[in-house]
Amino acid sequence: MNVSTIMNASPVTISVTETFGNALRLMEERRVHALPVVDAAGVYKGTFDFADIWKTLLPKAALLGMDSLTDLSFVSDAQEILREKLAGAGSRPVSEFLDRRVEPVHPDTPVKEAILLFYRLDEDIPVVERGTNRLAGIVTPWEILNALRD
Repeated sequence: MNVSTIMNASPVTISVTETFGNALRLMEERRVHALPVVDAAGVYKGTFDFADIWKTLLPKAALLGMDSLTDLSFVSDAQEILREKLAGAGSRPVSEFLDRRVEPVHPDTPVKEAILLFYRLDEDIPVVERGTNRLAGIVTPWEILNALRD
């Protein structure tokens, strides 16, 4: 079984020219936790997801790979400050936030390889056409579980 047989071939996407604010609104409206980002030709450029939103709210020190930084009591968690940070990112281009942690797979990739990627990264997996890198779809854990239940 290949990912082409289970992928969502019409995922919610966003253009690389859109803003952080528009991406956030689209995620809220469509209740998705990740948006594949594509250019005008449909070429996959990366993913915008909740991790990108959380990064805008956290202090830079927490993002420097300092796994030992677990106490953020020195940072204000006032709701108004967090709202301001979120609003401040609103007009920035979504291209500044592209997540490339997950390498895309191809339609002929075996589902077991997608399962391994989910285990390792816990991220939705973009599916791109070989050679063109055009987005063909996306695989989420739900597509795999639904295929295995049927």
